[in-house]
Amino acid sequence: MTVTQPHPAGRSGAAAPSSRVRARSPLSPESLIARGRLEAGGADAAAITRMMETEREESRRHARHLLDLAPFWIDHEDPDLSEDREERSLAIAIALRTTTARASCRIRDAHIAVVEMPRTFERLAAGDMPAQWHQKMLRSVRDLTLFQRSQADEFIAAWDLASIPADRFQDELRQLVSWFEREAPRHCPEHSRDVTVESSGRDDGVARLCITGPIPEILALTRRIDAAAKAVRAEQRHALADGAPIPFDLDGDVARDGRAMTLAALRYAIIHRTLLDTAGVEVPAPRHRINVVVPVLTMMGLDDTPATYDGVTPLPAAMARQLAETEPVWHRVFTDPATGAFLPLPAQRYRPTPEMVEHLRLTTPRCAVPGCTKGTTDDAENDHIEEFDHAHPERGGPTSLDNLHRLHWGHHDLKTAGRVDPVREPDSSTTWTIGSPPLVTTRVSPRPDLATPRLATAMWESWEHYQWLCMMEEMERRGEVDRIYREWGPVETAVEEACLDEDDLRRASWDIDPPF
Repeated sequence: MTVTQPHPAGRSGAAAPSSRVRARSPLSPESLIARGRLEAGGADAAAITRMMETEREESRRHARHLLDLAPFWIDHEDPDLSEDREERSLAIAIALRTTTARASCRIRDAHIAVVEMPRTFERLAAGDMPAQWHQKMLRSVRDLTLFQRSQADEFIAAWDLASIPADRFQDELRQLVSWFEREAPRHCPEHSRDVTVESSGRDDGVARLCITGPIPEILALTRRIDAAAKAVRAEQRHALADGAPIPFDLDGDVARDGRAMTLAALRYAIIHRTLLDTAGVEVPAPRHRINVVVPVLTMMGLDDTPATYDGVTPLPAAMARQLAETEPVWHRVFTDPATGAFLPLPAQRYRPTPEMVEHLRLTTPRCAVPGCTKGTTDDAENDHIEEFDHAHPERGGPTSLDNLHRLHWGHHDLKTAGRVDPVREPDSSTTWTIGSPPLVTTRVSPRPDLATPRLATAMWESWEHYQWLCMMEEMERRGEVDRIYREWGPVETAVEEACLDEDDLRRASWDIDPPF
């Protein structure tokens, strides 16, 4: 190992950034009109004046929004207040039509802005600081200490925020935050170890496994995987040359194609197909099967509507059909509740059947609480909307699909504590009351199968067209068609098409047998 000598200048030797950040000249509608050499009183000058005032009003409006959000802050350091924090996050998520994680972040930012950084908040409320600048500042100071944020607040509030350009603000903010971070304790790389799944950002059936950790460990892991891949590829090439059994030919592709796997394919196969060592700890089997929901027309190759993996992640139609080819057992799920609903269990039965649980996982792949994005495959529980009466089961709370949904365990605890109260309505929608005492109430429609409306329409139109063909065949057998031609004469095609409406034309395109 090579050891380098540290630089003589210590981290604490850097001078503090200057708080005197001034523009060359004040920015006003008059100065901007003069810079642009616009005609005073003209249409362009009036538009610029309006835009500047609109920007200032947006800053004032954003300040009022933060002022409304700030009282919902609950100290994150107190573990006994976790239910209060989640309750308020749910209420704000519903009010702002966002997720609970995003709502929690916005409440935290509002608290920092109003309570911890009041000087810059005053500049925002006065319209001197654009709302976009203020949001960028809050993102930049999140990881600073309370004292450092107070110092940053004093520095930034003294800047000429009403006149400096955007690039000057960004440069000064970046230098200020870097100065604070130089004095902050260094983050321990070992605390960053994590493995996460990331989507490609497109519905192309691709995802990424992201492994984060200290650089030496990640590089060592990379070298081990790379060395293993190169060794396997060399053995595969020798086996192909000697006509010997091919090692690590998991899918038979090497023998079929007559060439060794690529290093990229081998790296992936070594990670994906190798057993994970848990040092003797028994890993329980998955509690649920993995559901890949494929619309019937996609399965038949008549349509390319995407399938869904566990009801959430879209899969391309071709990939869904390929997966279906390898499965020996298919589970048919009726999307029409009139034919597909499970019958309620006897009043004495508290736990739903495995079939009911799988059905619930299809209808609620994410936690049913509004604003929650957590999946229900593992860390979720089956919940009776109307509580099951254990003492007198016949009095209510039936174990039926109409009275069940899936909740993330944290929100299930919140419901048990009386902080969340759902009520299932006659039309299958759910009215949610958040908070005790109530903070907000919202009504959520049942989650439909995205493929069902289109599929149902296509099948119904196909059935109507099939009935029409049967009627025409019957009329031909009875001679009615010939009689109409004799009395009315042949129908001109152009005139006939002009009389057809859009529904008739769409039905005419389904000149096939019914897909059932």
